[in-house]
Amino acid sequence: MTSRPPHPEPVRDAAPAPAAAVLGETDAPRHAVVLAPVMPRWDHGAFFQQVAEPLLASGHRITIYDTLSLLCEGDDLKALVDRWAAHLASGTDGTDGTDGPDLLAGNALGGAVVQALLTQDWTHHSKVLLLSGPTVADDELNTALERIAAAVGTHGLSTALHLLEEVVSGPARERQRTEPAAAPGPAPDEAAAGRRLSTGLRLLHDADARESVRDFPGPLLHLYGEQSLLVQAKHLATGPRPRHHLVGIPQAGMRPHADQPALTRDAVARFLGAEES
Repeated sequence: MTSRPPHPEPVRDAAPAPAAAVLGETDAPRHAVVLAPVMPRWDHGAFFQQVAEPLLASGHRITIYDTLSLLCEGDDLKALVDRWAAHLASGTDGTDGTDGPDLLAGNALGGAVVQALLTQDWTHHSKVLLLSGPTVADDELNTALERIAAAVGTHGLSTALHLLEEVVSGPARERQRTEPAAAPGPAPDEAAAGRRLSTGLRLLHDADARESVRDFPGPLLHLYGEQSLLVQAKHLATGPRPRHHLVGIPQAGMRPHADQPALTRDAVARFLGAEES
């Protein structure tokens, strides 16, 4: 019997097709696009399911993308952002390239990409939801990310994932795993998973989307875990507009949607309700 090939690596010579998962009804009146965090193994959108309910209840179809699936060899963050801008503006996923999705969301690296996309006119028709998506990477965040990325080469993927879990997990969360759940089926090659992790983390070095965020005219919600030791409130920026909000989730680390899903869902629901009222 022919074995199933491993999940493709994110570093390639030609632009690949994006990996995506879809939640909700295909004929839903609204469309939400979500960009995922760095994952050694793409989880097919499972990371977002605990916070998806307010979006589904408000009539959204949700397309969740593996942010690293458009990464090509030699890309920096700007190049990756440009690839996502081209894809999302093309309308190939059902998004109207003129008006953009009704909601644009991102978690961690995905949130950084979303914020960099806000210079695009088509995003100005969208609501923006950010889950621990750094606006700016200072020396402290650069150092922490590099420590984890470098550990892949010096100590292996397992050690790097342990270091990552130490800085992203909330204090009240039971630590039953050291990485996001792997997709069903045979595990991908560990070397490829390690490259995904280290390459993805290094993309955030010196990230700075403060200007695009502050100039964004639409509604924007930053959610972050108050106990995170990685992305913290000081790494986030909002504009001076009354429709921009920064909300800390108590007793949560960098994954507030996993550590405190009910509080996170409530914050998202309030944001959507306020904008629709």
